[in-house]
Amino acid sequence: MRTAGFVVLASVSFLFACHPLILEIPMTAVPAGPLIQELEQHRQNFSSIKAVARIEIEKRGRKRTFDTVGIVVDGQRRLRMEAYGPLGQSLMAVVWDGTNILLRLPDEDKVVREGPVGLERLLGGGLEPSELCAVLSGNIPKPGNYVAASQQCTQNGACVLDLREVGDITRRVRVSYSGPVSAGKPRILTYELYRSDKVLFRARFDHVEEISGYSVPMQIVIDNPDKNLRLTVLYNDMELNTPLSDDVFTLIDETEDSTGK
Repeated sequence: MRTAGFVVLASVSFLFACHPLILEIPMTAVPAGPLIQELEQHRQNFSSIKAVARIEIEKRGRKRTFDTVGIVVDGQRRLRMEAYGPLGQSLMAVVWDGTNILLRLPDEDKVVREGPVGLERLLGGGLEPSELCAVLSGNIPKPGNYVAASQQCTQNGACVLDLREVGDITRRVRVSYSGPVSAGKPRILTYELYRSDKVLFRARFDHVEEISGYSVPMQIVIDNPDKNLRLTVLYNDMELNTPLSDDVFTLIDETEDSTGK
């Protein structure tokens, strides 16, 4: 009996040796103010993007890929995304002129004018046009009147910033520092928007490059868990902080003739 008990005890000890307990990395509370200022400065250093990208849209297991997409972002004020075919023809277009969303969907020539919530047809709820502009430029949106801010960091420079707003809204930003938190420059890893404990969407920023002195992710992945939807943006050519024409943020209805009738 003692021998059998010893064998069982030894077996259990062996199993724990093979599967060590996973311990959480300890985090320490640090002041949130400096990181908030760094994120604001990064946002202010950005004015515009003119880029060509590859976009993948995956919704409920079905994937559609657009190899050539023109993306124009004017701060957090205006946006244009237009997919082109192999012969240069426009396949679909989304324009936000600061007020309305203008859509020309695949296999349709008519332009549909919708309110600010028009993006829900494409990306589900939760992602406002201004937030999409911020995400496409590797920023987080300018927070509203947040009621509380907190930050926790590990010893290796990984930090989580929570900005809590009225209405049970929390904006969570994960960053990493190449040096000490007190002196290094943060790199945004992910941005998440929560209502209560439910994530409305999350964005992940990868392959950061320096272009014209501004750090920008060349791959952005946006997830909407509720809609089982993922949007992946892969930039392959980009100009930053160049002047933009107002004409870029208009969309012509191809069903109208030259007189507008």
